[in-house]
Order: sequence, then structure tokens, then C-alpha cells
Amino acid sequence: MESRVLFIEDNSINRHRLRECFKGHGMQVEEAEDGRTGLALATRLLPQAIVISTTLPDMAWTEVAQRLRAVTRTRHIYLMLLADRDIHKERLSGLEWADDFVASPFDPEEVSLRIRNALRRANSANFTDPTTGLPASHLIQEQLRHLLQSPEGEWALLRLHVARLEPFREKYGFQAADDFLRGVARILAEALANDTVEDDFLGYSGHDDFIVVTHRDRAPGLEAEVLEAFKKMLSAHYDSPEFEQGFIVLDGNQVPLATLRSHCTTSAEGPFYDIRSLSEALVA
Repeated sequence: MESRVLFIEDNSINRHRLRECFKGHGMQVEEAEDGRTGLALATRLLPQAIVISTTLPDMAWTEVAQRLRAVTRTRHIYLMLLADRDIHKERLSGLEWADDFVASPFDPEEVSLRIRNALRRANSANFTDPTTGLPASHLIQEQLRHLLQSPEGEWALLRLHVARLEPFREKYGFQAADDFLRGVARILAEALANDTVEDDFLGYSGHDDFIVVTHRDRAPGLEAEVLEAFKKMLSAHYDSPEFEQGFIVLDGNQVPLATLRSHCTTSAEGPFYDIRSLSEALVA
């Protein structure tokens, strides 16, 4: 599992200690020195875990945590608070919004272990996908149930399928295919971060399928934006000659490059009575 963690911490020494430890365990590290930068990175990168200092220079940590919990795309992210000292009242207040609390002086190895264990549990319970780090089947089902409660809402449900990824996987290997899926996840997260719709949802249901919930008016532009970004991404994953010729060769056969296929269902196409009927509309 190649997880990404975001440190929202103004103390450069703390960031350095955490960075070296987490990178040593093979995790991707992103950093922000203040709350506003951290919030922007969180919505654009969708890390699997965020460590938040309780002494940020620009805003209260409570506001950062509350805003992360208020946005659908970031609500599932594991939050850990990092405090200068262990005050019982602050610990209780922190655990109202965050999943864990650590006070200085802290052991980076302990922080890393706590987060890795939490992410492992989330993956095994199908809350998050270990490859993309996005919400997986359990949270996707929860989101679909929410849509069923708004039969006349202004929502759109998109299924984005990476077609012909299996030949790519066979040619370049499983690790390269996982990197490809993470690249698609990044494209989708960045596209959703370009608007101000806080109820957007992004998940990965497996089988090379991504699920997006957004506002009905936003869906056409989002699809176009993502498909264009996907085309540009291809050159980073295929060898240059194969990308230029538009196909790979497997067992003597020419196989076209992977492509992204999108299908959109809106509330106007309902009524949908259960998750099954809603899911079937995505593959119709």
C-alpha cells in the first residue's frame, strides 16, 4: 500500500522528523505550514491521513478539522491531532473531531505506526481502497443510499471506467497498473477541487471503476475536463513509441491504449427504488 499523508504543521522540526519517518516506511508525504494551505491540499490530493497541529498560525485546528469533516470528499480521511502538550480538556475536545491525539514530545515511529494500523483496518473493512486510497465499497454504498433519499435532488452519478487497463497490466506489470489508477484518482480529485461544491463525492469501487457524485449541472463540464486530462496523462505511463503509435503489442496483436469511459445517471432518470437499480443504471 502506497499511502499519502499530509502534515499541517508550522513547526519545521516536527515536519522534518515526521517526514523522514513516514518516507522511511514508503509513504508519500505532503506538507503545509498553515491551515488554509492544508485545506487546499487536502481537497486536491485526498490523502489517506492528515496530521494537524493544534497551534496553527492562521486558524484554529478545530476549524480545520470541522471543515474537513463537513466536505463529503474529505469526510472519511483519518485525522490525527498533534499537540504541544497533553491537556485533558484539549484531548477530549480534539477527539470530538479527530480520530487520534498525540502530544509532544512525540515518537515519530509511534505516530507512523498508529496511522498505518488505522489505514490497514480501514482497507480491510472496505472503507478505503488500498491502491487509490479513495472511499471503497462500504462508503460508496452509503453515498448511494443518501442519493436514494433525494429522488428529486439535483445530483448526477458518474461511473468512470478505465477500459483496456488489463493489457497494460499484462505488459507493464501490476505496480505500473496501480500507478495508473492512482494517476486517474489524482485527475478526478484535482478536477473536483476546482469547484466549490462541497457535496461532491469520489470513490473507487474496484474493477477499474471510479464513482463520482456531483451536481447535475456540473457533470458535463466535469466529464469533459477529466477526459481531456486523461488523454494528457497517457504519455506518462506508456513508452514513448507505443504512445505515439497508439497501441501496444501483446502476443503479436495490436491492442489500443487504455481509455476512460464515462457514464452519467441523474435523478431525472429515476425514480430509483434501491441501490441495485441505481447501480444498474450506471452500466446500462
